[in-house]
Amino acid sequence: ENNRDCFLSSSLVPPTMSEEEAFLKQFHELTVTQSVDQQAMSFLRAFVGEFQGKFEEVLKLAEEFKKFAESMKGKIQELDEFETHRFLEKQGDAKTAQEMRDAFKAIDINSNNKVAFLEYLLFVYKKTPKDLFTAKPNDALVAKLEKAIADYKAVFTAKQQKSDKLAELEKRASEGDVKAKAELKHMQMQDPAKETKDEMGALHAKLAAKRALRNPAEEEQKMYEMEQQRIEEEKRAKEEEEKRAREASKQRLKDKASLWK
Repeated sequence: ENNRDCFLSSSLVPPTMSEEEAFLKQFHELTVTQSVDQQAMSFLRAFVGEFQGKFEEVLKLAEEFKKFAESMKGKIQELDEFETHRFLEKQGDAKTAQEMRDAFKAIDINSNNKVAFLEYLLFVYKKTPKDLFTAKPNDALVAKLEKAIADYKAVFTAKQQKSDKLAELEKRASEGDVKAKAELKHMQMQDPAKETKDEMGALHAKLAAKRALRNPAEEEQKMYEMEQQRIEEEKRAKEEEEKRAREASKQRLKDKASLWK
């Protein structure tokens, strides 16, 4: 899911291909090989400076998009024209039939009569494939963003799983399932403190991402120092392990020699 290397390499561009055609070709390759979630991350990484503090709106759009591409579940999910119209209506973009057709053509950048999530993102946020591939995101900001998103997704997933489980138990309990009633009561009595703690952790990660945006150079320096510290700690741990191994070997030789005395 990392796909960091989504930036155009001039060595990959045939001399007869225009810059725009090259960007479109690489863009198409992304849309037909990346999942909706991966496309969301490619977009957020490229434009990290703009979405550091509001990445949730892109992730929520991704979840909505996947619902409308349910027929393609387990595959690269794209919307056909009808599904795109329904998706746009859900986002509050109610238009006439002709306006919907025009919007579909505008969104469908690679003209394959399908709409990928990345195409929709570029359309709604007024970006181009060239913007995507020529972006130069700050590594420190990207690291903070990825941490914030990972924490957010963990909380979101846990809440969704709990909600689904409660709905299932409530249904079974209403049908007279005694075991489901007991489990439902147990879940309803659980201490909400852990859930609150997890949500606060996600919030702190998001705030850290926003702070990083104010001073990316400082964040890069912090990342460098943390990496150097990690390398130093690994080096010390390895040296200590080698020392213990040598001492253990010496002790075994001593023990062996004492048997011959």
